[in-house]
Amino acid sequence: MERNQLRIGRHRTLRVLLIAEFTSMLGTQLSAVAIPWLVLQLTGSSRDMGLVMAAQMAGIAGCGVFGASLAGRVGPRRVMLIGDTVRGAFVALLPLLYHLGWLNIGVFIVVMFAVGAFFAPYLASQQSLLPIVVGEDEALLSRATATLQTATRLSVLFGPLLSGVLIAGLGAPVVLLLDAASFATSAALLRLCLPRTTEPVKTGRGSLGAGARTLLADRLLGTWSLGLALGEMAWQALFALLPVIALTHQHGSAMVAGTLLAMFGGGALAGTLLVGLLLRRLPASTLAVTGRVALGLAFVPLLLPLNVAALAGCLILVGLLNGVSSAPVAAVRALRVPARLRTESLTVATSLALAAGALGWALAGTAAQSAGLPTVFRILVALQVMAAALFVFGAGAPAQETSKG
Repeated sequence: MERNQLRIGRHRTLRVLLIAEFTSMLGTQLSAVAIPWLVLQLTGSSRDMGLVMAAQMAGIAGCGVFGASLAGRVGPRRVMLIGDTVRGAFVALLPLLYHLGWLNIGVFIVVMFAVGAFFAPYLASQQSLLPIVVGEDEALLSRATATLQTATRLSVLFGPLLSGVLIAGLGAPVVLLLDAASFATSAALLRLCLPRTTEPVKTGRGSLGAGARTLLADRLLGTWSLGLALGEMAWQALFALLPVIALTHQHGSAMVAGTLLAMFGGGALAGTLLVGLLLRRLPASTLAVTGRVALGLAFVPLLLPLNVAALAGCLILVGLLNGVSSAPVAAVRALRVPARLRTESLTVATSLALAAGALGWALAGTAAQSAGLPTVFRILVALQVMAAALFVFGAGAPAQETSKG
């Protein structure tokens, strides 16, 4: 294990992926604040702001699955290059059109849909690239995945705060240009420093059907992918409800909602940093299943009438367990897929999870208003418990189902 840790620390290609991921994700977090702000500046309508953000989710959900065909044909390295380049160009288009006076809500919606369309293939390609870069060892791949997730979670923690400062000083259009520059920087790093040998040898034409059949043919792949989709639906619903939760607990405020989200983020970051230590004692598959079962149980306290402090503690715990289990889950699932079908299969699975998350985010507010927060919490707990059961069931799949080739 110490040797595996050393290899990751000195792995040039992994360092390139890490820097590129942190750079592009930091830019994305800048835009996560700047885009709604610019919409409000442009139209003054919270409804229009919701439409723009929904358009990006629609792009993720609607085009992500069909991107499996592209991902399977051109390979993960090229998909990531295309994704960074195209998304950067679209984001840069927004401040340009705003400066020219040509930006309206319709154009905004089209651009954000296009940005979302490239997200799922990019993320899945990154996941399928890691086994090519660091090898097929579960523990080593889990460490590499945790390293990338650490970069992502650091950007999520610091990006929104930095964006607020930059918007106040420079304005939202300039911040969007910084995001576009982050995509361009990431693309340049990948193009210059990521070896072409990271492209797998293709033995057939990748397709949506091939990726879906691969998931359905293996019990672990199918049940874990469904479990991740249910979990993502619960997560996004919970995040969407944080402002509502804050306002209904001791007359909370936006600061309370931000603090609650930060509690989750801090817990998730701590859990990710613990992955390497835990893998010295547990196999990746054991850590994945144990972590997901504990995560399902950790959601149960949401059924109780919690005050803000107790809710913050619950969010720290579920964030910690999410951080501990996410990288091993990703590693075990990636290695279970035959290498020749890895990109398209992971694109399908990632798209389904993101679509479920978008659905959870979209329905959370309406469900809370019509049925009340206690009812929604019961649904969230049920989703996470079902997800945990699916992980346990999938882990019992026969070992001979595992396919490397």
